[in-house]
Amino acid sequence: MIIRRNYRLNMRIIIGVILFVGAALYKVAESFDDTPQFSASEFKPGGETTRKSVSHRTFVYPAENVPIMTQLDFWDGFSFFRDPWVASPAITKDRDGLGPLFNARSCKTCHVDGGRGKPPNHGELAPPALLFRFLNIKSYMADSRYGGQLQPLNVRLSHANLDGPVKGEGQVRVFYDQIVGTYTDGTEYTLRKPRYQFENYHYGQMDSDSRLSARYAPAVYGMGLLDAIKAEDLLVQEDIDDLDGDGVSGKYNFVVDAIDQTRQIGRFGFKGLHSTLEQQIAGAFVNDIGITNPIFEQEQCLPHQVRCQQAADVDPNGTLDIPKKLHDLTVFMGQTIAVPPARDLTSDQAIQGRKLFYQIGCNTCHTPSYITDPDYVIAAIAGQKIWPYTDLALHDMGEGLADEGIENSATGIEWRTPPLWGIGLQKRVQGFAAYLHDGRARTIEEAVLWHGGEAKSHQQKFIDLKITEREALLHFINQI
Repeated sequence: MIIRRNYRLNMRIIIGVILFVGAALYKVAESFDDTPQFSASEFKPGGETTRKSVSHRTFVYPAENVPIMTQLDFWDGFSFFRDPWVASPAITKDRDGLGPLFNARSCKTCHVDGGRGKPPNHGELAPPALLFRFLNIKSYMADSRYGGQLQPLNVRLSHANLDGPVKGEGQVRVFYDQIVGTYTDGTEYTLRKPRYQFENYHYGQMDSDSRLSARYAPAVYGMGLLDAIKAEDLLVQEDIDDLDGDGVSGKYNFVVDAIDQTRQIGRFGFKGLHSTLEQQIAGAFVNDIGITNPIFEQEQCLPHQVRCQQAADVDPNGTLDIPKKLHDLTVFMGQTIAVPPARDLTSDQAIQGRKLFYQIGCNTCHTPSYITDPDYVIAAIAGQKIWPYTDLALHDMGEGLADEGIENSATGIEWRTPPLWGIGLQKRVQGFAAYLHDGRARTIEEAVLWHGGEAKSHQQKFIDLKITEREALLHFINQI
C-alpha cells in the first residue's frame, strides 16, 4: 500500500512537472511568434470608406462615408469612366476627342466593373486591358518609332485635312510556355510564361534597344487611400542597401511630378511611373484613350506620324478633350471608390493562414496597414486606418518576371508591390481572374510561385509548406 501510494504521488509530481514545463515552453514559443494580434479593423480594409457588403456585379461604389450629395459628383465622374469616347468633331461635345491613336474607347473597357479586364488566351491578340509600354534596355527613353506606349487602334475620319487614313501602330499576339514545378511534398504545379509577337507594325521596326513591357490593367478601388498615405510612412520602409539584413531591399521610384516639377515617390503604375492618382488618371486619358487634359495637353502623335497629326488638327479650336472641371470629377470618382470588405478572417483556417503570412515574411513587402494623412484634400479619405498590404516600393522580383527595360530608376527586374485588398474577389465579381503585372498567373497560388529575386526565400518557404498550410495561407489572402 505504501509503495502504491508513493507511486501515485510520484506520478502526480511527474505529470505536474510535465504540464508546467509544457506551459512554459508554450509561452516561450508564443514569445517568438511575431504575428501581430488580430484587430477588428482588418474587416474594414478601407477604414470608414469600406463598402458594407460585397457586390456580385461590380467594384464601383462610392466610399461609404462620402455624403449623399457629394456622391452625385462621384457618379458624374463615373460617367466619364464608363461611357465610350468618340472622334472629334462630334455633336457630343463632352465625349469627343478620341485618339487619333488609342488603346480603348473608355476606362471601363480595361477596368471591367472597376476590376481587371479579361486576359488573352494562347495565340490571341492582346485585348485593350493588356497594353504594352516601350522601354529601353540602356536608359529611360521612348522608342523613336512608337513612343512610350503601343497604341494599336485608330480613329476613322473622312476630312479635307487628311490625305489618307490614320493607321494604328500595330498589334501584339500572346503565347504562353508551360513551366512545370514540384512542391516539397511532391505535388506538381504548372505555370505559364508569356511570349509576345509584335505584328502589323505600321511605322517600321522598333529600336533595337527597345523592349515590349506588358501591363495588365489593375483594379481601381482604394486608389485614393493609397494616394493619401503620407510620404514619410513609405520612406521609412526604404532599405536600398538591405541594412537590416533581411534580404529585402525595397526602394522608391522617384519621378518628376507633371504639375509642379518636383521629385515625388512614384506610387502608381507597375513600376511607380506616376506620383499622384490625378496624374495617373491624366496619363491614362492621354495614352490609353487619346484624351488631352489639363495635365497632359498634347496629343501623342510622333513627328513621322503625319496623318495622326492631321487628325489631331481637325478640331480648329485646339481645346482640351476633357476640361479641368470634368477631369476633376473623374479624379474624384477614382479617389473615392470604396474598398470591398474583408470576409472570413476568424475561422480556424484563416487564423492559421494569417499566422503563416507573417511567419513566411509576406508582410516584409506587403505592408499590412497605414493611417492615411489626416490633412488629405478629401475629408472622407483622411485619417483612415487602412489595410492595403503594400509598401508601394520597387523590389527585385527575379529574372522570371523581368522585362529588361528601364523606367525612371526602375530596372527590368524591379516591380512595385501591388496591394492585396480585395484580390480574392476577382472571379466572384467578374467571372474570371488573372494576376501579376501581365496577367500570366491564373490563380493567387501561381502568383506566389512566380516570386523570385529578393522574394525567392519567401517563395521557397511557400513551396516547403504542407498542402493544408498552403491552402490556409491562400484562404487568408483570398479573404483580405
